[in-house]
Amino acid sequence: MNPIEYLIRQGFRVTSDPSKYRSGIWGKRDYTVDGYNYDTYCGGYHRAYDLAKAHLAPVPSVCDGEVVAGTKQFGNFGGTVVVANKALGIQVIYGHLARNLKVRMGQSVRQGDTVGLQSSTNYDNVRMASHLHIQFQPYGHITNERAFVCNGINPLKIDVGGEAYQSAWLWHGQFRTDSPIRIRHHPSTRASADGVLPEGTKIRFDKLFVNEGLWWIRIMVKNELKCIAVGKKRAGINFRQADRAGDLWGKVSSLDTSRGKEVQR
Repeated sequence: MNPIEYLIRQGFRVTSDPSKYRSGIWGKRDYTVDGYNYDTYCGGYHRAYDLAKAHLAPVPSVCDGEVVAGTKQFGNFGGTVVVANKALGIQVIYGHLARNLKVRMGQSVRQGDTVGLQSSTNYDNVRMASHLHIQFQPYGHITNERAFVCNGINPLKIDVGGEAYQSAWLWHGQFRTDSPIRIRHHPSTRASADGVLPEGTKIRFDKLFVNEGLWWIRIMVKNELKCIAVGKKRAGINFRQADRAGDLWGKVSSLDTSRGKEVQR
């Protein structure tokens, strides 16, 4: 799922889409009122999406990450939060937030955590409608960048996960693969792939899912949470029974079910 779709699923609506400006060039907006081009500062570009839900609506982080430099109450986009995710290779700029930001520098956030509240703050305190400005940039320092304003990449090509799933359990244990299994960013065959676990791999898991007719487990790969499908789900057969019946693409051991079932999101 791309981050704009994620926000739409959280109740936001797109009010400015950089792929639909009159120029036909992604991000070339040239927003002009009474002869004044409000995008002159960036050469006519507005490489960001604007969205709105309701004034002071909580704004969720679209991905996991760390709150980094550029996060301030009085930034170029008013109340501004910048979240960086090294694994995805991006930093996300949330702008025009209420001044009472909900995160602080150095804080780790998970997808869905509130980073701020939708508002109308900005650099010059010019009156504007309440909305969220969200912009995506490559991870790390960008030479000649103007305080997270002008550079931007298309977020529709970024997979932040967040897919719905049917059921989940906070069970954990170990799984040994009987064949190579593709690693996914989240429990869906539509999710981006990130390598393959070879046959005979033993790996710990900390969560169990059912989605798309498959059993999935959540694993840690290179300090990042990933998922793998481990077998087909048969009606009336639970995970322990599936393991005993040989329905899985490997073998489960040290299974701990004490944490029970997770509330479906």
